Formats: sequence, structure tokens, C-alpha cells
Amino acid sequence: TELRAKNLAGVDVLVGKDGKGTLFCVANLCPHIGTPMSEGADVIGDVIVCPLHGSSFKVTTGELIDWCPTPFIIGPLTGFVVERKNLAVFEVRSSFFGGDIEVLVDTNAKKAYEADYWKGLLDAQGKDDGTFY
Repeated sequence: TELRAKNLAGVDVLVGKDGKGTLFCVANLCPHIGTPMSEGADVIGDVIVCPLHGSSFKVTTGELIDWCPTPFIIGPLTGFVVERKNLAVFEVRSSFFGGDIEVLVDTNAKKAYEADYWKGLLDAQGKDDGTFY
């Protein structure tokens, strides 16, 4: 299965086809430690398997199937440290004319994700009157 990685409005996505030939689009970065799925992920039926630690997810829903099963001791150990998460899934379709692929991404997703970081960083600085929150 051919997989194509793209960055759309600051969001890394991976587009491909499952075992039935159905188009799918998921986050390119594995939620475990951010390994690019485009660097050797396998698609088996409707499941995508991360190339580094073997975490597997359904391409239709992003549902976590298996979390870090390989390599033998190291995979489960690293999986224990990181919170289990589903893989982000994006709506995708092939355009009626021309065969272009259209992916629906939230252009504010990155900004919303980083907002918590900046809020925490600014809160650590305290209020402008010298007190803390």
C-alpha cells in the first residue's frame, strides 16, 4: 500500500488506501512518541501498524488496537511510560473530477493544542502585579 505524508495547515497527515482500496487519512505521527508513520508503517486490512514499536490502530476510527508490543521488553516498557491514545483520523474524499484528494483538517487544531502550553508557561510567570494564580 502506498502511503503519502503531507503537511496541511500545520497538521501532519498520512493518506493511503486500506486492504479494500478505501481511501483513508490519519495523523502521520504515532501518538506514542511521534514516530512518522510514513517511515515504514504497514497497512493490514483496515489497520495501520507503527514501524517503530508496532502500535496498531484502525484507519477508519483511529481506535487503538495494540500498544507498543515490540521489541520484546523495550516496547512495552516505553508504552507503559506514555499515556495510551487513539490515532487522529481526518475526513478524506476523492474529488469527483480530476481525481484530487481532499482532506478536511481543522486549521485551528495546532493553535488550540499549543494554547494549553502557552497558558501554562505564562501562568508560571505569575500575574503582572507580582502575585501568582
